[in-house]
Amino acid sequence: MSELLNLAVVGVVGGLGVFAVALLPACWLQRRRFGRIRPDRLLAIAVICVYTMTLAGLTIAPAYDVALTCRSRTGGALRADPFHTLREVLALRRAGGSWWAVATSFPVVQVALNTALFVPLGMILRGVFRLDATASVAIGLMLSALIEVTQFTGAFGIYPCGVRIADIEDLLANWLGAFVGVLLVPLARRLRVPLFVHADEDTRPTDSVL
Repeated sequence: MSELLNLAVVGVVGGLGVFAVALLPACWLQRRRFGRIRPDRLLAIAVICVYTMTLAGLTIAPAYDVALTCRSRTGGALRADPFHTLREVLALRRAGGSWWAVATSFPVVQVALNTALFVPLGMILRGVFRLDATASVAIGLMLSALIEVTQFTGAFGIYPCGVRIADIEDLLANWLGAFVGVLLVPLARRLRVPLFVHADEDTRPTDSVL
């Protein structure tokens, strides 16, 4: 878990670096489009940059020592069973584990985190880039598949072995997360979350005096 936390921190720092590069062009575009710089929209862009880099770090970069991992296998590890978490949960219950113990167990938390990780992606594709719901979910699924292939192949040969486990359950959880993100877009628009509001709504007269 500490390795994943380090990757998340690196992702945040990298995302802020990407935002720093994009800051001046974003300000120029906002001045051109709205006649002024919108701090709320800049913050939303920063959040997207941080999310994108953190997603890449958590899913693609090696989470463990590469040399140690590759000593135990020569190729990527593939987990093709889509029901292994369910079996692990049932085993915990049969062993007398409480519902709380099951809900907070590593297999369940891992599925929940993999689902949550792709919720922002579905929201960004549908709400920010204005893709239709089907395309947004499909792109989420394809991106998840690309991530799993990258993990299985050791970033397509950059690492001497597959340093992460390619898991079919991760693919399904990511797909579900993207789908949930698509469903949350109307709520984000209703709450007037920056970048999720249409341009004609964002430049309405009541905004011009704020």
